[in-house]
Amino acid sequence: LAISMYDKRELIRDNFLQIATAVSVSSLGGLFGTAWMVRLIGLLQPSFRVALLSRNITSPLAMAIAGLLGASASTVSIAVSIVVVTGLFGANFGAAILTAAGIKNPVARGMGIGAAAHGLGTAAFVDEKDAFPFSAISMALTATACTCLVSVPAIKKIVLSIALNGAV
Repeated sequence: LAISMYDKRELIRDNFLQIATAVSVSSLGGLFGTAWMVRLIGLLQPSFRVALLSRNITSPLAMAIAGLLGASASTVSIAVSIVVVTGLFGANFGAAILTAAGIKNPVARGMGIGAAAHGLGTAAFVDEKDAFPFSAISMALTATACTCLVSVPAIKKIVLSIALNGAV
């Protein structure tokens, strides 16, 4: 991943604003969007709701985030399982969905799949030479940004409040 990103360093530098915007939107959208989703579908177990909040983050950091959010040890494995299922879905269908949506720009394709499908989605984009480094960057930066966001007590409280119907 690092070699691929290094080879595209000028393209990355030229697209810094797009990268920053995509990471911000995917991080905030992933956390808050998932919080609203688990609330709307009405999962009965609060621990499952908390475990699902890290679904848009790569597995190792999903475990940390689930812990930061107060997930029990038994539901941390559920968090990782959901991350893997999300990655599998993105790896198998992500390119086709992006193509069907008319997204041809390699920066946009890479940023989208990296933020949505983590490592598995990034690995699926290895043949898209121009999109692949952006996918790797998106995966890493989105996971890092989400971890930082959840570490802020006010944001953590808001995300949990949304997911748990105000019962924090």
